[in-house]
Amino acid sequence: MKKFFNLDSPFMIFLSNLTDVVILNVLCLICSIPIITIGPSVTAMHYVTLKMAREEEILVGKYFFRAFKENFKKSIMVWLGFLIITAVFFLDYRILKVVGLVENKVFLMIIGAIYLFVCIATMYVFPLLARFENSLGQTIKNSIFMSILHIFKTLIMAIIYLLPIVLIPLHYNMILVFLLIGLSGPAYINSYIWKSIFKKYEPEIVKEEIVSDEDFKISED
Repeated sequence: MKKFFNLDSPFMIFLSNLTDVVILNVLCLICSIPIITIGPSVTAMHYVTLKMAREEEILVGKYFFRAFKENFKKSIMVWLGFLIITAVFFLDYRILKVVGLVENKVFLMIIGAIYLFVCIATMYVFPLLARFENSLGQTIKNSIFMSILHIFKTLIMAIIYLLPIVLIPLHYNMILVFLLIGLSGPAYINSYIWKSIFKKYEPEIVKEEIVSDEDFKISED
């Protein structure tokens, strides 16, 4: 029993990680309240979960707000861009409905497929901003290439991210679960997948060293 509660025991490590995930979820939710800051909040959240996946020592609050500040400009531009694209696609749907083409499944499939690809590519952008120091254009380009090159892992991560949202309507208790781990939980699980993907593109660097544009190249090898 004494070993069970040892700080290095699997149980205590699990409790410690769970506590960090809950704190991180609360921070991400609070910092996302203005809506416009969702991008920086999600980026900061992934910055912390990626460190957790690499089993690095972390101070959740300190690291979260540091990443929030450092990636604020780029991540907010990505988020605003995503909102604009979403509005455009919604407007296109409304126009198709007005002109009577909404019943045409071909049009809907094309629009849906394009928007789905935008969502998947955007899903990669925030973890990339959290892990690598690149220009925004290079980050977006990398997110597109990587989402295609790792399509199987991409689909798995998308399901994990969406799972809490899908489960909320099933029972009111799921709202509490979402408030505690609904954002950071999936991000933490997916960070192990992100780690396996990013490892392919990372040079031999020190943990805190920044990866430059020249070091980060997409390759199929």
